[in-house]
Amino acid sequence: MEQNNRPHVLIIGGGVAGPALALFLQKAGISCAVYEAYPYTERVGAGLNIASNGMKVLAELGLAQTLIARGTPTYVNRFQNELGWTLAEIPYGDPVEFGQPCVSMSRATLFEALASEMKRKEIDIYYEKRLTFITDDQDEVVAHFEDGTSADGDLLVGADGVHSAVRGHILPEGPKPDYVGIIGIGGFVPLTALPPIPKKELGALTYTFGPKGFFGWSGGDSGTVMWWANLPQEKEFTKVELADLDWPAVQRELLARYRGYPKPIEAAIGNTTSLLRLNVYDILSLRTWHRDRIVLIGDAAHAVSPNSGQGASLALEDAMYLAKLLRDVAPNYKRAFDQFETDRKERVEKIVAEGRERARDKEIMSWFRSRMRDIMIIIFVRLYGKKSQRWKLDYKIDWDSNG
Repeated sequence: MEQNNRPHVLIIGGGVAGPALALFLQKAGISCAVYEAYPYTERVGAGLNIASNGMKVLAELGLAQTLIARGTPTYVNRFQNELGWTLAEIPYGDPVEFGQPCVSMSRATLFEALASEMKRKEIDIYYEKRLTFITDDQDEVVAHFEDGTSADGDLLVGADGVHSAVRGHILPEGPKPDYVGIIGIGGFVPLTALPPIPKKELGALTYTFGPKGFFGWSGGDSGTVMWWANLPQEKEFTKVELADLDWPAVQRELLARYRGYPKPIEAAIGNTTSLLRLNVYDILSLRTWHRDRIVLIGDAAHAVSPNSGQGASLALEDAMYLAKLLRDVAPNYKRAFDQFETDRKERVEKIVAEGRERARDKEIMSWFRSRMRDIMIIIFVRLYGKKSQRWKLDYKIDWDSNG
């Protein structure tokens, strides 16, 4: 396995963090293979915004321009209330200031770009490989799968998401993902199905707050609008309930809830062609991200709610930085794992906590409390909004430096 002080790495999880890590490991001259629990599909997931810090990672892989062309660059965060009053607008993702724009797209578009690049680079990825348990000793680590097969390597990386099986191996008594009391629901609408929307508005992330709930929208994949809403719900949906989605019934509920909200919200709901509903989880902190030859990255290490707007970008950062460390300190993987956790933990946990705090702004509330929230947005977003996002967007990993 280990050759020229370079390990062979097993990557569990084929979403965002896993494929990105595989591409960076190959760039570093480190062999690897990816194992994904689900079958291959080109259409997976809801919408997302890759912030400037995440786009800088994709630029290092040569994928930034591809995704800018396929998605919608977003340059403004716009906050409004249900009456259509603009409460605040702040610049977001200035490419001159941060090196790359922020870009909205479907998760499927990001997945397809990473998967196509892996195929082009001839990196092995195996689908329908659901991890059941791991065995490891001082010489190797072995991943055992539900279909009876196994794979052995020098190191194993858990990039298997919020409900990580690898995390359960490292921390069998550790914290489980916390349901934050919110259901996320979102969809995509062809622009041709909506009244004309100015290009400037498509290039904004528009957040609408009202007594009946929150609704966000922006341009998505080229030629589409993507939207998302957060609905408070005391008890999370089961897997069966999430899969058994009665869209006409949900559509009627959403249209009733958001009736009278500013354009194009009602039209977007009424003309949605693709929809996803999910429970929203996070994990505020783990005692450790690694044990022996195994390490966690992405949501497996620091599950962050969609309210942060940083989930995919943090996963991309993790992938790039871990690969760089394994390249620079090989064969001392223990040092690489320690430094990875030390250098990343404070940043990501701050963003996770911020995402949870933002969820509180999206609660159902009285008309009076809603107006008080409007005033708070006017004051604090205008005063501190740009400054509060700079430390996140300005982050950059220097791939070419050593150490």
